[in-house]
Amino acid sequence: MGHHHKSNQAVEGATDYSRSRGMPLRPDLDALELRADRDRREMALPTATPLSPQAAYLEVQAEVDRRASTGELPTGTVTRRTRAPFPPTGYQE
Repeated sequence: MGHHHKSNQAVEGATDYSRSRGMPLRPDLDALELRADRDRREMALPTATPLSPQAAYLEVQAEVDRRASTGELPTGTVTRRTRAPFPPTGYQE
């Protein structure tokens, strides 16, 4: 009995030219960050330094406290029946 299957190269084509290698399994995040910083400098954009998790938390907490003190965020002291049906808006009526 003869061999009746085609070879992988005949079925798939030349691997050097016909298929791409695809995305890497894990992108190099350090190289990506370096490229992004270089691009920001070339475009004269401010280069943002990431905040530590603690500093980011404190920044968000300060914003939440500010909004709660001005009444933009409900604080839980008003019952559902007595509060307005829609949250306050920053738009003028």
